[in-house]
Amino acid sequence: AGQSNSNSDTCAEFRVKYVGAIEKLKYNESKSLEGPLDLINYIDVAQQDGKLPFVPGEEEFIMGVSKYGIKVSTSDQYDVLHRHALYLIVRMVCYDDGLGAGKSLLALKTTDAASEECSLWVYQCNSLEQAQAICKVLSTAFDSVLMSEKS
Repeated sequence: AGQSNSNSDTCAEFRVKYVGAIEKLKYNESKSLEGPLDLINYIDVAQQDGKLPFVPGEEEFIMGVSKYGIKVSTSDQYDVLHRHALYLIVRMVCYDDGLGAGKSLLALKTTDAASEECSLWVYQCNSLEQAQAICKVLSTAFDSVLMSEKS
């Protein structure tokens, strides 16, 4: 049982595409984005309003998930596109993008340290299974951090 701890540092890696972000939503706007459905609807409307694309760019990124959070880097891993610290991720949701190609979207809601603004980050996964796998790894990361704070 002693070994189970060592792999909590390791990063699960996933290939995703980046759809876009809506950054710095004011506190009152972000308050209405509590549940998963609120996020999904908000992203839908943003796509229809042209604030977010329906389809990501061609480039694939590597999303690494660890107990420190999420790091999204270029496929050669030289450039880091985003870093989301675990403690700033408030909500994550994965769902079918509805465009019929079997792709899924993963949306993250992050907050800033002062908690006055939040941002939404939208990534496209190859499949719902992949999106769910990312959510699962993230949940595990949250759990392991909570566990280690208790002990």
